[in-house]
Amino acid sequence: MVMKYKIKIIYATLILLLGVLSIVPDVSAQGGRSNTHSTKTNFSIDNIPSLFFTYWQHKAILEAQNSRGVVRPPTQAELDALDRGDEFEPDPGPRDITLGGIVYAHDDDWVIWINGQRVTPDAVPKEVLDLKVFKNYIEIKWLDDFTNQIFPLRLRAHQRFNLDARMFLPG
Repeated sequence: MVMKYKIKIIYATLILLLGVLSIVPDVSAQGGRSNTHSTKTNFSIDNIPSLFFTYWQHKAILEAQNSRGVVRPPTQAELDALDRGDEFEPDPGPRDITLGGIVYAHDDDWVIWINGQRVTPDAVPKEVLDLKVFKNYIEIKWLDDFTNQIFPLRLRAHQRFNLDARMFLPG
């Protein structure tokens, strides 16, 4: 039994010695200079955005930070209601998101109608956090101020989404 462990210890020591010898630089008789050469790597911290998270986890964290930055101060009506002791019920806002139509020319040249309002690349409603327009559909991230939730949606022309029922409805 002891002999069995001695053999394992000898093999482990041998492997460690071989590993150490392979790391030691090869010094030749050429004036004591080493034949090993250092390879220069093109290392940049921009290539590694996070040491703790994967690429996709890091992207998700950045997207969440960018999309949840919507904070507004209380209105005077809300402050007055708190002073009186009343419970203030905020306006729920639009409860349906309706895409009326899409006029698409290029990636940066389009017009859509959301809830009857004309939307262009330069004029986007405050509830829209992210908007991508394609020829037949749009991808939108809608911030509902009433529930403080973000709804990622894909809508086609003449399609409607109800925020309360979380249901797609025709035209």
